[in-house]
Amino acid sequence: LGSAFTSTGETDSGGSLAFWGQAAKSSFDGSEGTFSLDGEVTTIMLGSDYAQDDWLVGMALIQSDGEGEYRDEKITPRPASQTCPVSQSNQIPCGGAVRTGNGKVESSLTAVAPYGKVQVSERMAVWGAAGLGSGEVTVKAASGQRLESDIDWKMAAAGLRGDVLAPAQDSGFSLVITSDVLWASTASEKTAQLAASDSKVTRLRFGLESGWKTALESGGYFTPRLEIGMRHDGGDAETGMGIEAGGGITWSDPELGVELNLEGRMLISHESDDFKDRGFAASFAFDPNPATERGASFSVRHEFGGQSSGGVDALFASSPLEDRSGDQDQGRWQAGAAYGFAVFGGGFTGSPNLDVGYSEDVRDYSVGWRLTPEDRSAPDLTFSVKATRTETDNEPAEHSAGFEIIARW
Repeated sequence: LGSAFTSTGETDSGGSLAFWGQAAKSSFDGSEGTFSLDGEVTTIMLGSDYAQDDWLVGMALIQSDGEGEYRDEKITPRPASQTCPVSQSNQIPCGGAVRTGNGKVESSLTAVAPYGKVQVSERMAVWGAAGLGSGEVTVKAASGQRLESDIDWKMAAAGLRGDVLAPAQDSGFSLVITSDVLWASTASEKTAQLAASDSKVTRLRFGLESGWKTALESGGYFTPRLEIGMRHDGGDAETGMGIEAGGGITWSDPELGVELNLEGRMLISHESDDFKDRGFAASFAFDPNPATERGASFSVRHEFGGQSSGGVDALFASSPLEDRSGDQDQGRWQAGAAYGFAVFGGGFTGSPNLDVGYSEDVRDYSVGWRLTPEDRSAPDLTFSVKATRTETDNEPAEHSAGFEIIARW
């Protein structure tokens, strides 16, 4: 949802205490036989952790609420497993299972999740987390039946990240390793009206990120990079093994204020032949004074296909692969310009900005304004506002507006 806060206290006896919060929203959908199900889940997390030297421990409280709908597609002939005789009494037919009609599903879950992180060496950090929660699920059939059951949730996860090789100063070869493993289980109890359920999900991910940064005599840098990630999903949801690779080349010259970047990423293989995903992009940016937001800046980018950046980052993203697979044959242009100038006595920089996006069937135009602190004497407050017009072929234009506030103290 883009809503979060973090508050970190002053260091006390070598350690510091922090409080944080975050809100998230996700959607789900699925089908089996003649039935389909979809809905949304909203989750709020509040946590606190304590860090000292090379370790950190914390605890998070989680409240998650979901609601959705299921539908009977009325397919004929119906599968034998979903054929339900009409009850001749007031009892629920089919041994207590709702097998026909439409309805709604609601759920509520409260959980606690302790977590920790240890910097085992100068270049390697490991982390772990566990979760335990309980709640209830309610099925509201179109016939008026209200069926309830208790649910429970368990989770365990661990991971590591390490700089196997670090470049010397501004130049040299770098190699980073990232890996994590996740196990989660959700179950509901059997009642007189509902059957028990038990679903599990497992995930194993491993990634390598490498780069070679070379300082040029002109004062700029030339950096080729290569990333590869492997992921295996198991359990009762989408399963399979996939390998993604990404890479790119970046040339930058801080004195000229220019940067040119070429990058690409693609799904090399997956057990499911239906998954096809690749993306490529080229971008150019001009900012003669990158140390400040004052002055003119300009950027232009051309994308082709799906997500183009970060083979490892793309593989480790929380969104499902099918949601990240864009139109493999569609290109998109995007350009932006801004100009920053001193405001409020010079303590802040105000930057009006303009962005334009264009593809074969979608065009969007955005205007905005951004306020950022320029020096340490000004409050650490950032504010931005943006209005966007989106035009789609054969559809009325859509308008949206939003703002963002970031404050630190």
